[in-house]
Parts: sequence; structure tokens; C-alpha cells
Amino acid sequence: MGEMTESGASNRRNDGVRDALDERLLALLGENARLTLTALSQKLSLSRTAVQGRIARLERDGVIQGYRAVVARPAEEIGVGAVLALTFTQRPCAPVVEQFRRWPEIADYYSVTGAPDAYMIVRVADGQALSKLVDRLSAIPGVGKVQSAMVLKSGFG
Repeated sequence: MGEMTESGASNRRNDGVRDALDERLLALLGENARLTLTALSQKLSLSRTAVQGRIARLERDGVIQGYRAVVARPAEEIGVGAVLALTFTQRPCAPVVEQFRRWPEIADYYSVTGAPDAYMIVRVADGQALSKLVDRLSAIPGVGKVQSAMVLKSGFG
């Protein structure tokens, strides 16, 4: 049963639509996915059971697709960073994205409005590896164009 609001109405959503509490929970997990259920329940003013249920539902609905450790690596291991701009020839593009979404070279992916359709941040060993990655992406049916820009410097320093 969902949590009760002051008016006595349940704010739990069973139709796959996220509510404001789901959004706050996702924001907290986005900042620190290692927060305990107790810490999350305190920050959201919900019971641990309610938070656990919401997390389970968000995972089941595919909103939360996983958790990962962000591991710092020495600069010599990073290799080459690049920003790729992708234009898709197929709609919807989700089946196209599914073909490369777990490739280890992809550090981040952004679906955007306008052209291009998406940007991704990639990390590869060298320029040759970047060229091969662009070729692999270009060979996927539904990917129309891939443009790459190598990162010369990151950060503001």
C-alpha cells in the first residue's frame, strides 16, 4: 500500500509514472548510490519499507538500471577521450542505442534535442582505437552519422 499524504490519499504510483518522491529518491541515489535505506528514509520522511519498495519498483520498471563504482585511474591508463556526435536514421532510436549501450568504451551517453540526436563521451587506448570504435558504431543499422572530436584537455584547470 502506498504512503498516505496529509489529505489521506495514497501517492504511490502503480501506472509506471514517477511521482515527486520517486524523483527525490532518484536524485539522492544519483548523488550517492551507497546511501543506506535508513538514510534515504530519513531524507524522504518515509519508512525504510516504503523506500525499499520504491527502489524495487523503479528497478523493476527499468528506471534504475544498475549501480556502478566510479574508479579513479592513473592518467597514463586513461588513454584518449573523445566526444562523439550521433545522428540516427531510425525511430524510435532506443533499439539502436540498446546495441551499444553496454560497450565499455562509453563513459557517458546523452540523448539530446535537435541535430545531432545524441552525444557520447568515450575513452579508448589511442587514436586507432577511436577510429575502430567510430567504425563499429557506424556499422550499426540505424546509426546514420558519427562525428568525433578528441578531448585535448578536461576540466577548467
